[in-house]
Amino acid sequence: MLENILNSENLPESNPARELYRESLLQFHALLEKPRSIKGDYPGLAFDRLPLEAQAPIANALAEWVEFFQMHSTGERISDKQFLWRFLSAFRLKTHPDFFSSVDDETSFEVVNTEGHQTFRSISLMDCCSYSLDELVSIPWYELFSRDQSITDKYLQFQEATTNGTLVHTNVENIIPVHLVTENFGFDKMVLTMKPLYLSPIYDMDDNVVGVISAIKILNYVSRREESKERVRAELSALP
Repeated sequence: MLENILNSENLPESNPARELYRESLLQFHALLEKPRSIKGDYPGLAFDRLPLEAQAPIANALAEWVEFFQMHSTGERISDKQFLWRFLSAFRLKTHPDFFSSVDDETSFEVVNTEGHQTFRSISLMDCCSYSLDELVSIPWYELFSRDQSITDKYLQFQEATTNGTLVHTNVENIIPVHLVTENFGFDKMVLTMKPLYLSPIYDMDDNVVGVISAIKILNYVSRREESKERVRAELSALP
């Protein structure tokens, strides 16, 4: 369990960044309707494997995200589009003026910073993800998920072009095809059928690029772990 990992005496010596990170994970877990922040075979915190110089920025970003989630996840459930708009507003960020008019309320969103770490994930994507929040924010997206290599290469090229300022809001429907996205080591080994829609840079108030928004449609998702269980049950039931 997450609480056992965070309270273990065998963990690395405490530091302020880790304490902030620990508190934020527990607060996030307490907010969820179901335990999306826990894995059945939790191996320890991915955060602890980060270089020391990278831990404080990750911890601060997580604390800000959890504070935002606390403020905006209660009451009537809002669309992912509204949730993203509130996120950008809360952190005084902005994107291309055509972005929100390009997407609808059925669109899902991911935001990664210039280092490839996730800083926002819409609720609909949490529903079909079996990674812990710790893994999502501490491990770059290209280590968490597998795609056809040609598609991964396109995403990396777009991310680099967006973050260095040479690419703006882009419709990628005819550039990146519908494809499967597989969790490399998520607890449920989720496989998503994803339709890419748009990539757009995120700017701070001084117009510096600080990240990239990916707008997508999730067409389907399944758990390979559950598929394996069903296959075993079917094979056992077929035995004489």
